[in-house]
Amino acid sequence: MPTKEEHIMMVAEKLFAANGYNGTSVRDIASKAKVNVSMISYYFGSKENLMEELFKWRMEEGLNFTKTIYGNQELTEIEKLDSFIDSYVGRVQKLKDFFLLVHAQQIISQNKNIQNFLKDFKISYIEINQNVVESGLASGIFTKRPSYHLMQCTITGTIFNALHGIKIYKEYLKKNNTDFDEKQYESQYFQEAAAHVKTVVRSLVGYHEN
Repeated sequence: MPTKEEHIMMVAEKLFAANGYNGTSVRDIASKAKVNVSMISYYFGSKENLMEELFKWRMEEGLNFTKTIYGNQELTEIEKLDSFIDSYVGRVQKLKDFFLLVHAQQIISQNKNIQNFLKDFKISYIEINQNVVESGLASGIFTKRPSYHLMQCTITGTIFNALHGIKIYKEYLKKNNTDFDEKQYESQYFQEAAAHVKTVVRSLVGYHEN
């Protein structure tokens, strides 16, 4: 069960994604979360601080998942890269509202704290991927050294575009596939997106199945 603070942040997350930061008031959040405005002030101080705490919470959560995978000594380097991708795709699918906020904040945010959060966490992901690939190169599992920041762009950019295009691609697939299963569409869509990114990453690091 989420804590009271987490519950408020989850409600704010949905409202920010639906109505925008400026289009969402503290009273809107309090009403939807069924709490007093004073409770939001007590936990967060202001709407801006609430937004910052939301970003910090979600990004630390994602980075902790990645660090757990990275520290798993039972996984090979390619299994770690695959798990990074699966974890990221799973979070995008589950937390669509937050990742739409991330995209918006990267473009229009005036909040320097959020910009710094995004920068620091991106660098952390790049460094973890670099460590895994360098280990794979040393052991001979990988044969190519990619541009690590562009590899990260490939992973996140592809999935971001998949998230934004999901409705468009749904119409495309329905039009071109008589056996289209609408109920299974979203799950299959993200599975295919993950598989596509894994194929690209394998090419970037020069990995070939034995």
